[in-house]
Amino acid sequence: MRTLRTRNTVLGTGSTEPNSSVEHSGKTTSDGRKFKPLTLPRILRRNSKSNTNITAPDVPNTSSVITLEELLTFEQNLERNCLSAAGQQLIEREERLYGQISEEVVQSTTEWEKEEEQFIRDHKALLSQIDLVVKSSLSPDEDSLEALKSAVKAILQEEEQDRRWLKQVGKQPAWRPSECRRHHNTVLQSLVEERMDNAELPPEESNKLRSSLQRDVCGKGRRLQKDLLRVVKDVKGCYPEDMDICNFYGKMYHQAFSAGMRNIEEYGLGMDDCSYLLYWVNVAYPEILQNPELTKTEVQTLINKVLMVEEQAWMEGSVPELRDDCYFSPLAIDVIQFINAAVKSIETVLGTMSKVQIIVCLLKDFLNSYKKFQEKVLKGSNNGNSRTVIMANLACVEQFRDYIVNKADIFPVDVKECCLSIVAEMKNIGYTFLTSPIHKDLKSQYRDLGTPVWLEKKKQVFEKLFEGINKHTQDLKGLTNSCHQELLSQLHLEVTVEYVRRLLKRKIKLRDKEMQEQAARSVCEDGQRLHKLFTEAGSREEWLSDILPKIAEVLKLQDISSIQLEIVTLSQAYPDLSEFQVSALLSLKSNLSASAVRRVKKTLLDNQDTTSSQDVPSFFSKTDEINMRRMASS
Repeated sequence: MRTLRTRNTVLGTGSTEPNSSVEHSGKTTSDGRKFKPLTLPRILRRNSKSNTNITAPDVPNTSSVITLEELLTFEQNLERNCLSAAGQQLIEREERLYGQISEEVVQSTTEWEKEEEQFIRDHKALLSQIDLVVKSSLSPDEDSLEALKSAVKAILQEEEQDRRWLKQVGKQPAWRPSECRRHHNTVLQSLVEERMDNAELPPEESNKLRSSLQRDVCGKGRRLQKDLLRVVKDVKGCYPEDMDICNFYGKMYHQAFSAGMRNIEEYGLGMDDCSYLLYWVNVAYPEILQNPELTKTEVQTLINKVLMVEEQAWMEGSVPELRDDCYFSPLAIDVIQFINAAVKSIETVLGTMSKVQIIVCLLKDFLNSYKKFQEKVLKGSNNGNSRTVIMANLACVEQFRDYIVNKADIFPVDVKECCLSIVAEMKNIGYTFLTSPIHKDLKSQYRDLGTPVWLEKKKQVFEKLFEGINKHTQDLKGLTNSCHQELLSQLHLEVTVEYVRRLLKRKIKLRDKEMQEQAARSVCEDGQRLHKLFTEAGSREEWLSDILPKIAEVLKLQDISSIQLEIVTLSQAYPDLSEFQVSALLSLKSNLSASAVRRVKKTLLDNQDTTSSQDVPSFFSKTDEINMRRMASS
């Protein structure tokens, strides 16, 4: 309930509540009749003694910015087809009509009835104008579309006012409920039937057909196709999604076409007419209904609804269903089924795959919307269900990736690459969201790596880190097997990268051969234990087993030529190894002279120009990349 401002410029003439006993407080009218105190439903009574505020059924908040439509009278808005504004003016008049009379405001019954009569006339005028606009829905001009948008808003306003009145206790006005939406559907049905009954072909096409029956059938089919395309391209944008206007029109036209075909069947048909009718029923008509443009709209509506349901569930705090101890979302299954069904239907009816690309291209826009939903979930990570929602949707992302790869032949190349890029990004962001809290928890254990404490108390430092990682790998539950493997693979990579990053922070000086060999043993042993831990838990990143041993080898070697060779070998295995990282690694060997370091770096630069990076996994470049992602997601 809210307080409404009276607007004298909108009210117009006075009116009264229909079919209610209007009783005034002990006053008499000009004809000598005496009235009892006015009795109105409590929710409709005024809440103060001032005439400027009324308590009435809740009405949508109006903006403080005055628009042109608000300055116009009801009649002017009606004339301009500003039906939403005209409807809002009537709603405000309706509120005043039921809220303005109090013990301090006395009107004669006649005056109140006049106001009521005027309101009813205006209300009928609004509904009549809405009918006219709806009947012009399929007119090919821009003005009719703008008028239709306004008419639809007015219909929804009337529906909302009906619902508010249904919640009130007491007698309702005679015009409530107006059932404007149901009437709108009836008008559209009549419109469709009329257009199908009067469908005709242009003379140049009509003359090519042999009989009036053929002209009638073809005319109806062409009318259906042209009107449905108009609905899809133009009319659809005038309606909210929940009205599902494309499917409504499709159903009406299908019923009208089917009725026409049944009427024709009642007459005796010659062979030519019979063959022509069979052709239209079995070939031409299905082709019209499977026009890619029409199918595209239906599929788009369906897959958008799937995402809307998923987002609504997250916003309401729902936790995804558990299936076999894994969080489950049907989103990818539903979307893929809708797309597949449309693709198969078009292929079956048209006998070609060339037209299906218009359907599969919808997946790119959907995935972009899906990614935006994922970003909302990540930003709202304080929600109790965000982690489980991300887990459930990682399985969906994997299903989309597999579908795109397996159905690559039906995707345009650029669309396929774009879709794969989106799902890859969603996968990485999702897994990083799940691993970031682990790295945050391990931060204190990471801190001592590559420091004198790590070398002096190697067992205590690494053992604490190892136990922390092991505990987290055991706690990673709720993912499908394949997603669990991918998560562990990413965590395996990130922990190894973090280990190397800490080692290259130059916080320790290995002054002699003994210290360098001790550090090399520690790095090699740590690498072996980490690799075993992750691969036994499910990681598939076997290639990571070589990185720490190769770094350890550089630390152990003393001969400059051998160091040069090992650095070249390392850069060939991992071409993203930078000069800066080589400098950081060599700086740990504090007994190396500056000239020796320059020789090693020169060898690196000379060989990097000839090193191919094709099909070689990147590692060293991730030392910054992974930490940037982690900071962004935290």
